[in-house]
Amino acid sequence: GGGGGGGGGGGGGGGGGGGVDESTRHSNRYNFRGDGNSTHRGSRFQIGASNSVMERLASRRQSIAAAAMRSLQAAGAGGEGALGLDVEAGLGEFCAAAVDAFFDNDLVRSARMFLKSARGSFGLCITSSLDSDRQMVLAARGQTISVAFYPKSGLVLYGSEQAAVKAALGKQVPKSDGDSFYNPEDTGPAFRLDLDDLGGEICMLDWAGAAGLPPLQLSRKELNLRHYSVMGDSVTVTLISETLAMSNASFFQRLIPIEDNPLIAPLPETCQDPVAKDIADIPAALKWIQDDWNGGNSLNRATGCYLARKLKLRLKSRAEGKLPPAAIDVLVTGCEVSLWVGEQFASDLSALMPLLRVRCISSNKVLGLLGQDFPVPAVGHDMTEDSWDLNNAIVLIVSHSGGTFGPLATANLMQSSTADIFLVASEWDTQVGKQLRKMGDQSRVFSTGIGVRPAEPCSISVAATHQLLTQILQHLALAVLGSPKLRRAVGCQYTDQDLSELERCNRDNIDALRDIVGGVGGGAGGAGGTTQTTQETSTSSALKAAGDKWARHVLEAPIAWIMSAVYIAVTVTLGYPLMSGVGAACGVSVVWALRVLGFLDAAIYVFIPQLSTWAIRAWQGRSMFHRMTGRTVVIGDCPWVAQSAEAFLSKLFACAYPNATISVMSGNPADHLVHRHTHRVVRGSLLIVGRPDGRLSALTTLEQSVCLSVNQASSIQNYGVTCESLTIGHNASKLPLTAGALFLPGKRPRYLCEQLLAERGVAVDAGVSSGALLGEFANMKARSTSQQRLHHHRGAR
Repeated sequence: GGGGGGGGGGGGGGGGGGGVDESTRHSNRYNFRGDGNSTHRGSRFQIGASNSVMERLASRRQSIAAAAMRSLQAAGAGGEGALGLDVEAGLGEFCAAAVDAFFDNDLVRSARMFLKSARGSFGLCITSSLDSDRQMVLAARGQTISVAFYPKSGLVLYGSEQAAVKAALGKQVPKSDGDSFYNPEDTGPAFRLDLDDLGGEICMLDWAGAAGLPPLQLSRKELNLRHYSVMGDSVTVTLISETLAMSNASFFQRLIPIEDNPLIAPLPETCQDPVAKDIADIPAALKWIQDDWNGGNSLNRATGCYLARKLKLRLKSRAEGKLPPAAIDVLVTGCEVSLWVGEQFASDLSALMPLLRVRCISSNKVLGLLGQDFPVPAVGHDMTEDSWDLNNAIVLIVSHSGGTFGPLATANLMQSSTADIFLVASEWDTQVGKQLRKMGDQSRVFSTGIGVRPAEPCSISVAATHQLLTQILQHLALAVLGSPKLRRAVGCQYTDQDLSELERCNRDNIDALRDIVGGVGGGAGGAGGTTQTTQETSTSSALKAAGDKWARHVLEAPIAWIMSAVYIAVTVTLGYPLMSGVGAACGVSVVWALRVLGFLDAAIYVFIPQLSTWAIRAWQGRSMFHRMTGRTVVIGDCPWVAQSAEAFLSKLFACAYPNATISVMSGNPADHLVHRHTHRVVRGSLLIVGRPDGRLSALTTLEQSVCLSVNQASSIQNYGVTCESLTIGHNASKLPLTAGALFLPGKRPRYLCEQLLAERGVAVDAGVSSGALLGEFANMKARSTSQQRLHHHRGAR
């Protein structure tokens, strides 16, 4: 992965006997050289010191320490001793330590001393005013740090995110004179070094050669460190590992080329509206995932085959009774949105294979219970230290970035319990993927191919992750259910026809998504997420119109404030408030009349915000009696959709001004939405609910439950006004109490119950409620049963 070999692992030790040959082979391409030790004769940065020189240096240190001690003793002769110390109390040791610190404590030594005593996770950048023109030190422990070298442009970038150091790809940096570039020669592609954040590692960068300064100098305590020259001998890299548990890869094997590497996705192009671009890219990205999987030769498909093979072995062990009762077969973990999508995947996998022990839990809970000296109880969750046996379990980590702290730490932690760890991420080159590649040559990473997405609100990342998990679910179903023995082992009741219908709906979903976002193209799409040519459709226009209406609800407050400010500024400046000005124009001079006009002007000033709001609502044709306060949006849908939509909408308003923002809540309309939110319904609350397609008889009851929740919330009125509720679904049947309904055209074939009703003349596509359709279907079934009995009775006679 990453094209350059393992990545990660400790530094310092090199690659053993074979490391020299590997280093030599790599040096031809990257134009760098590594020193086997500090006295390598071919090194440009030679550090030579004979025994006699070392003896003279030691003698010199002793004399300086003795002089310092005499000076301190003389300074404290009339008191209680220098610095409160005397010779017996360790003044000599103090002076010797101070002299050694003066000579030895460079940046590397300081970083090692700090990390030796520090506790926690650190990503450090250490500089000193004495050496800021030639060197700096980076250190990683528990926090990822990556360093990228760009030989052609002379840039060295570092950061805690791997994607951040790709910022210079395709860029050229001119020298100060602006006429030429740093290094026009072909010095090889840019490459990246990932520090070992698991074991802890220190990296010193010294560019004395490029700056025309004297060669690299280290203290005597750092003379045994290995040094590597890169970027045409312009930069020296010194690595120190905190642990002996280092990778066998040499320094050169750890370098990952980030140019001309098909497994390294470039950063997305800058755009004015990254959120809109993400939404527009959804159909193309999901189409790419499907085509990539169905192509048969992709890395995703190879990873899926390896996962299916591991699952079969796990099921075989369970069927043979080799697993303890508490053994977990599949553990799905992640954080926030990735976790919510993973929860739905775990639920679907459990429904598909009821006897398979599938669990889903937050990575933070796993770390709290299993990664601490003093475990943090997972309150409200059934996982304890002993209740779940995770030995040799299949662990699926879902993380869009592949570098979130919780999933990354979980990937490292779970390696002590199982070797079957897999990752779902946005690209192949991630921090978690780097850790998993150390475990062997088998592919363990699934990629959505959408790469880095700068927009904070999650849209395409959620859709792409769900699509990829759907492909994984289908693949596991085909692999396991194809064997009658394994089918019985997992207790599956689904048929091949069910899987065929799922695959058809999966394919047709792309056309439905294009209709929703307004896309019409069918290009490459993924692995970079190119936006397709877009044009408005009736569905996308209806969705945007509903959004525009709700946007006017939110924006009325700042618009009313602007109108009020303009009115006050104009009337005060001119000295003619509205009513008084009209009276003056009409020649009113009676005192009491002027008093009345003044009172009316005062009332206008007092209620100008409310009057401005009413004027705006009348002009836009919106309800006049909604509360004049901040708006609250309540999202109702199944848990993972509601929570993801809540996170998306709330992040859209994360930087909004107080008078132009909203409060966002979510709930499950088939469960707790009524209990959690209906008591909060006020005039002007905004409620949007996803409505299941009850035309399928299996979903009719669920849709009726959702409709009941919406009707109950919409029945709470004040002054004849209630919340503004909106439903979204495929069944073109509007609820009478809702303010509106959005209908998404279906791309699937008719359900069997729909087809049977249509053949008997029932208009199933004409906005008939699911309850009416269910009644028609029940009547049809009763008539059919009655006819069968009559036919059987006549046959018996």
